[in-house]
Amino acid sequence: MCGYTSLVTTLIAVACSQFDKLKTAILDIRQQHITTHHAQEDEQDNAIENFDFQTKLNTCIRHHQDITT
Repeated sequence: MCGYTSLVTTLIAVACSQFDKLKTAILDIRQQHITTHHAQEDEQDNAIENFDFQTKLNTCIRHHQDITT
């Protein structure tokens, strides 16, 4: 019984730390997007930045799916 409780506690701790990492990554993406969005005026640079933003966001979504499975 003690082994099962320890396993569950460890898995919950790992999942919580992974969610913290995910939250940090999303906040970092948001901060970078806001900073570069205000600094850029060229439409081509904006398209490249949006592609980069989407790529980073997709990575975060995959990370979330890996955590929940």
